[in-house]
Amino acid sequence: MNHAATSTVLGAGPVTKGAISPVFNDRHSRTDVVVIGAGPSGLAVARELEHRHRISVLVVEKAEAPAVSWRNRYDNFRLNTNGFLSHLPGQRIPLTAGRWPTKEDMVRYFDRYVQLQNITLALGCEVNHIERAAGDWLVDTSSGRIRTSAVVLATGKYHTPAVPPWPGLDHFSGELVHSGDFRNAWPYQGRDVLVVGAGNSAADIAVQLADNGARKIWLAVRTPPHLVRRAMGPIPSDVFLELFARVPARMVDPLIARLNRLLFGDLSVYGFGRPPLGLKATVEQRGRIPTLADELVDAVRASRVEVVAAVAAVESGRVILEDGTAVRPEVIVAATGFSTDLDGLVGHLGVLDEHGDPHGGFASHLGDGMFAIGYGIPPSGPLRAIRLAATPLARQVAAYLAARSFGTAPSLTIAG
Repeated sequence: MNHAATSTVLGAGPVTKGAISPVFNDRHSRTDVVVIGAGPSGLAVARELEHRHRISVLVVEKAEAPAVSWRNRYDNFRLNTNGFLSHLPGQRIPLTAGRWPTKEDMVRYFDRYVQLQNITLALGCEVNHIERAAGDWLVDTSSGRIRTSAVVLATGKYHTPAVPPWPGLDHFSGELVHSGDFRNAWPYQGRDVLVVGAGNSAADIAVQLADNGARKIWLAVRTPPHLVRRAMGPIPSDVFLELFARVPARMVDPLIARLNRLLFGDLSVYGFGRPPLGLKATVEQRGRIPTLADELVDAVRASRVEVVAAVAAVESGRVILEDGTAVRPEVIVAATGFSTDLDGLVGHLGVLDEHGDPHGGFASHLGDGMFAIGYGIPPSGPLRAIRLAATPLARQVAAYLAARSFGTAPSLTIAG
């Protein structure tokens, strides 16, 4: 069955496939599937719908370029999973990017993906609200309203920077920077910096600060992280973890713990306590991936980074830690994560869980033709998970549209 969409560049001729430009104005437009978000998840699903099912898709993105969160990463960013397993459907990352592609490698890859996979984007177009309308979805955007049969939420886990509400933060006389706004260490040369967090961004930022002239660096850790090497001999850590994907955590976690003690030794003297759960159990139960810590451990052992307790409160000129001690940073870098910030968009539809994530895990049908992908932290890394999830999700979307055209689509009630 042909599900070709009727969407055009209203007032400006046909939509140009693979273009990176807005595609409609403030008049009504109609398309079969609207994907919200031009990050890896949105691009992957759009590609699968077009190439496998010949369904026309419009990808709506509020930024002026696709994969904007990747463009905004800090300068020395490298992919934490190896490039060979981290591609999207239908197009590999070039081997010239090496084992650990840089930010620039990934941005070039995503731009090329849009072009080669012939994906239609509406950039600079923010979605304000989504409503059910006479059996369709009405997507209200800054460029007009779109009526569509199906919507795919693909705005991602890293949408809005989140900073904990530390008591007294408003009175801090220094500078507060979220890791999402950190670009490089040069503005912090000769300054005392407290990095808050224990994930990969916190580790990378602390090392950059230590390597580029910050005077004093503290790393505030609340829950001890699982520290792993980027590779174990010739095997990248993400490949090693994938080999144990089907092994129960109770069996594999003791093995990983013994291996890490052999690789790193006892790090408790440096402030890294024992994590409360095993590595795989932590990923499965708490959604926290291990921290690649080769350079961080070296910096901590050399006293270039000091691990301290979690932040309890903030005063004008100092930060009180949970063990009762205090530090006096000039800058706080909060590597404290992001929120999906979906409540204003779809919160009224009853499709979000208590954490603000769509129901159903990493990829799911939320009901009545609303789908979601990319909300979760899979153990094998998000890009590989996106590739594996995009194909079956696109199949679900196609099946929904086909059933709908014959009047047999299931009516899944959405509260609200």
